[in-house]
Amino acid sequence: MTPHALVLGAVVGAWAAFAVPWWLAGGAVLWWRFRRRSRGAIWWGAMAMMLLASLSSTHALRSLDLPPADEFDDWVTLVDDPRASGPVGVRATVRWGRRLIVASAHGSVAGRLDDALAGERVHLRGTVRPVAEGDTRAIHRHVVGRLTVSEVVAEVGAAPVGSAANAVRRTLADGAASLDRDDRALFLGMVMGDDRGQGPVTADDFRAAGLGHLLVVSGQNVAFVLAVAMPVAGRLRPAGRAAVLLLVLGLFAIMTRFEPSVLRATAMAGVGIGSAALGRPTDGRAGLSWAVAGLLLVDPFLVHVVAFRLSAAATAGIVWLGAPLAGRLPGPAWFRVPVATTVAAQLAVSPVLVAIFGPIPLASLPANVLAGPASGAVMIWGCTAGLLAGVLGGTVATVIHWPTEALLWWIGGIAAGAAAAPAAMLGSLPLALLAGAVGLALWRPWPRAGTVSALVSVVVCAGAWMLAPSPADGVTALGDGVTIVHRSGGSVVVLDNPAPARVVLERLRTAGVRRLWLVVASDGDRADADAVLAIVDRFGAVPIAAPPLHRVPGARTVQVGRVIDAGAIRLEIVAVEPRIEFRVVGGIG
Repeated sequence: MTPHALVLGAVVGAWAAFAVPWWLAGGAVLWWRFRRRSRGAIWWGAMAMMLLASLSSTHALRSLDLPPADEFDDWVTLVDDPRASGPVGVRATVRWGRRLIVASAHGSVAGRLDDALAGERVHLRGTVRPVAEGDTRAIHRHVVGRLTVSEVVAEVGAAPVGSAANAVRRTLADGAASLDRDDRALFLGMVMGDDRGQGPVTADDFRAAGLGHLLVVSGQNVAFVLAVAMPVAGRLRPAGRAAVLLLVLGLFAIMTRFEPSVLRATAMAGVGIGSAALGRPTDGRAGLSWAVAGLLLVDPFLVHVVAFRLSAAATAGIVWLGAPLAGRLPGPAWFRVPVATTVAAQLAVSPVLVAIFGPIPLASLPANVLAGPASGAVMIWGCTAGLLAGVLGGTVATVIHWPTEALLWWIGGIAAGAAAAPAAMLGSLPLALLAGAVGLALWRPWPRAGTVSALVSVVVCAGAWMLAPSPADGVTALGDGVTIVHRSGGSVVVLDNPAPARVVLERLRTAGVRRLWLVVASDGDRADADAVLAIVDRFGAVPIAAPPLHRVPGARTVQVGRVIDAGAIRLEIVAVEPRIEFRVVGGIG
């Protein structure tokens, strides 16, 4: 029980960040150390861990060194891979001395920065400024400044370990060249966490199906990597086996850019490997608690990272509920185990998802059951045959990736099918009832508990259809530059400085928009164009209205005074400069 109490204390301390003097935290640790065999020692340990995590969190906040606004001309090291930012820009997190800053470049300068990878050093010129006051999202990523790049002066390679990791990434990417654009982006995201090439429609399909975790690397990738390495490491003595496996874990963490879920899984696997090498093996529950507690002491800001919370919650569900649930389900082991694992993980992460993102799609459970085994096969095949394809190239690489194409076709079809299903959602009350039904099946010693649980689950799932989102008639601002004018049967979408296309699609999906009559690109700029292309890809051909001198493909230019009949809604254009403005003259009362 001790590690579970410790992780509870670490979570509370990292979240609350009490102002704790070092001598109090140190004294609490010594007190717990000397009284570890006494009654109540568990709670003394939790208190000591809470004070240590609070001390670590407050120290991390105080050590953030914000740069003054000034001209910038220096070498930096890329912490992650540059990714698209806006129509013609890229951004990347870079390390400047002991500081982390976000560098943004546009135009031709972005092209030079875009080719670099994490770990490589670049000499940049531009203007740096501190992050905005109250920007907690940046602070929790240890980011203290933002750099607008005007020139990339020079570039050099990464350190040997980073170069090796980048070489593996490039080999995997080269081997997947025969896949089409969407499949290649999906493959690279699943195998090594490179989701930069994934289109907005693909990303929205996976999120709508509750499969968003498959778009990037997660904790299960670590298990597959260890499974690939075990045939070689298993031939060594315990110490040598532990050293090889820990080295593999470290290289994989570097290659996947220390994603929070990979950090959690790597730390947990490291605890298991180390304890086994010392002759004191630990179970998954204790390993998870030790790993999370240790990581929060090192980086207490992880408690605020959604991906870390979801990874820890999913693993907790698997190690605590997976085996009991598998024992209660009917059927052979090849069916019971993956279903129980998926249900356990989904139940555990659902409270986090509901609290942060709102109701979750009802289709996520069957979609995960169907897509999970195939995604595991993609990961294992990518770590083995995918590397061989990158080395050999050409026709051989194409043949090697035939199974990859089949598996990705299956996973993509499940995501698209689940996304196209009626948008039934599970909110807090149905989710609580469903969790209670599963708990009844797990713990109540009544022989028919499983049957009762199944019936209750069916009723809950049927009731969840009532929570399917539906827009209200009238004008509704959805946020992120998206507004809809809705009347029962369809909507008009108005874009005004919209967020990235994937966010626009998510806004429309979560609002329950199913049919479009018109898209109004208010500015007609590149951001509008990107969003319109994604909307057309999602909803099919739809009329598009844009102002003069627009940049939106397929749009019709409108003038002041024009009246547009869009389905059951009538709009009158009252201005086109600097952006389209209209008034509703009929259709919504």
